Amino acid sequence: MFDSFLNIMVDFQQNHISPKPSEKGELMVLDNFFLRLSSLSPFRFTATKCGHRTKRCGAVSAFGRSIIVKMPVREDGSVDYCLDCIGKMAIRCAWCGNPIFIDDSVTLYTPRGDFQVPDHATVYSEKPLQLVGCLGWNCADSGADRAGFWMPGENGKGCVQRMETPHEMILRATG
Repeated sequence: MFDSFLNIMVDFQQNHISPKPSEKGELMVLDNFFLRLSSLSPFRFTATKCGHRTKRCGAVSAFGRSIIVKMPVREDGSVDYCLDCIGKMAIRCAWCGNPIFIDDSVTLYTPRGDFQVPDHATVYSEKPLQLVGCLGWNCADSGADRAGFWMPGENGKGCVQRMETPHEMILRATG
């Protein structure tokens, strides 16, 4: 079982993110190494909301990207959703198309000008039109535009957990 870890190199100084090395000698962040190690645990859970058997930690993939997640454990010792269902809840950023996974910060921008709304865009509100976007370097104007988080919804799909942006907090405090 631990033979596969003999070929993993852990990089303590670089911030090289690779959830699961695909080639011998590829580097992995120490945090991801320990998450990967714990994902091989024989302990499995039955997710309470989707009913599937799952590990607590493991890889989640969507739209050609993968991340390693560690699911929070409920008071009864189970998890809400399996890793596959968490991956299916991911959406794509309306602006750059990169995946937005559960627990990622999101923006809620309103398109301007002749912007064509892509088919993959997730609409937060119709009036005014607000599209769900990521906080990536090439998308968000600043981290102050964080308007919430992409979280699991009660219907088994993801939804925006809305929070005030820092700008909205300032306006409320001075208003």
